[in-house]
Amino acid sequence: MTWANRFRLLVGFIVVLVIVLGCTLILSQRETEVVSRSASVHATTYSVGADYAGTVTAQNVNQGDTVKTGQPLLTIQSATLAAALAARAKVPASSAYTVSTQGMLTLLATQPGVVSKIGAHVGGFVSAGSALASIDRAGSLYVLADFRLDPYDFSRIQKGAKVDLVLPNQQQLSGTVDRINVTTIGGKADASIEVRSAQLVRGTHNNLVVPGTPISATLHLRPDGPLGGLRETFVSLWEKMGL
Repeated sequence: MTWANRFRLLVGFIVVLVIVLGCTLILSQRETEVVSRSASVHATTYSVGADYAGTVTAQNVNQGDTVKTGQPLLTIQSATLAAALAARAKVPASSAYTVSTQGMLTLLATQPGVVSKIGAHVGGFVSAGSALASIDRAGSLYVLADFRLDPYDFSRIQKGAKVDLVLPNQQQLSGTVDRINVTTIGGKADASIEVRSAQLVRGTHNNLVVPGTPISATLHLRPDGPLGGLRETFVSLWEKMGL
């Protein structure tokens, strides 16, 4: 066998080896990915309510408004509060409202955010302790994704694991696993996973990053087996090269 034929044989062997290795890595990659059954954007919210019953006399914000800490939301005229003040009963101090000597109760935003719901309007009567408004806390957006996993795949979920997020316009975001809640049905694990991402900024990506927007989420499981470390090294090198 000539040296030229030996060289061609060596090159052919290397090409076949690279193809086999590439196909093996791709198969291994697919075995560590699980696509969500459903997923959508959510926000952490807090409710605003009154300690005294009364009639709403002013509505200072509407649904969708951005509010700051201490910003007035609703004003309530309360006969119960007025009677308590007249009897010199001690009215509890709170960062959630201010009280006037005439029995007017003004509800305030206790944290910055966006008004997601208004449950009271001018002229309406509200009872003590009822939720009158809901506010999405600023910077609290996350994705809640549901996955159906077998026991082995469930054991490979890790907190901080990478999750690929795809918006309806196919824009891709990157997040990580923050919380995992699991129920077992018929030998399968129904995992509800909270995904956090610094890229979930409200109103971005053509206003698609808002609560309720459906998202496709792909969860990356812990790679097991002899090729796990090799695959991770290959993927890390690939990402560093910007490919």
